[in-house]
Amino acid sequence: MGNQVGTILDLGKLNSLSSQGFTYMPSIADFIDLDRYPLDNLESPSGCKLVGACRQMMREHAICALKGFLLPASVRMLSNEVSGLEDVKRRVEFLATPYGWLKNSGFAKDHPRGRLFHRRCGVLTADQLNPNGPCTQLFQFEELTEFVRRLLDYESLFNSACPNISVRLNIMQQGDEFGWHYDTNDGAVSLVLQDAEDGGAFEYAPLIRSEEDENYDRVSRIFSGRASPSVADAPAGTFILFMGRRSLHRVTPVGKTQRSRQTLLFSYDRKPGMVFPEKIRKRMLEPSPEPFLGQ
Repeated sequence: MGNQVGTILDLGKLNSLSSQGFTYMPSIADFIDLDRYPLDNLESPSGCKLVGACRQMMREHAICALKGFLLPASVRMLSNEVSGLEDVKRRVEFLATPYGWLKNSGFAKDHPRGRLFHRRCGVLTADQLNPNGPCTQLFQFEELTEFVRRLLDYESLFNSACPNISVRLNIMQQGDEFGWHYDTNDGAVSLVLQDAEDGGAFEYAPLIRSEEDENYDRVSRIFSGRASPSVADAPAGTFILFMGRRSLHRVTPVGKTQRSRQTLLFSYDRKPGMVFPEKIRKRMLEPSPEPFLGQ
């Protein structure tokens, strides 16, 4: 059963077993509450009901947020791995266009395509994580990939093969923010590991743009505060699947806090072997203060 918290992988125990020549192979039940979210049996009536409910959430709100998705002990385990690596995180701080996949020269500064927003946060990438650690192990479960595929209703879905950004962690401290932007694909997966004590809310304008209509007037009203975005209810342990290519979103500035805001992000693609473009990877691996103006 998915609620057998006593089986949760303990990093100290894992290290001890490894030193003795034993190998512990974790299962998805070590991480996810399978009683509530039966990823191990999606063909069952409860599995089909879950997928149907999630798809409806995405159709109506562009977001599927499943609270309590991660077991409490696995939240602690994942967060502890991240906290142990915070000293080696890369610091990212620059201004960026929300339209990173487009060429944005020639637009007035008050036009949405001419606007720049702050991105300030710490980043850990896959190459900095233990390949046998819990963050990487969770990403590799086929049951999770299949769950995401069904929610997106794709014929196929593969884990990104990018050696750097396939698995990423955003670590935000006081004063950090991730300004208004779109993703380069629909179906961004994130898992909330730890909340800040103040600020750091996930705000979004669902399905505000399409490939045929950028809806600049409504986007401008969001930017100016004349229209209010939605706010996700996503405490630690929440799974989020978000249609970020069509939905404007941001993480609001983090206020006074003793603990960082930690978010684990997984990347997938419809084709195998996907690696992020060099320009995107450099932003994570070689932080630069230069504004990111798009392609």
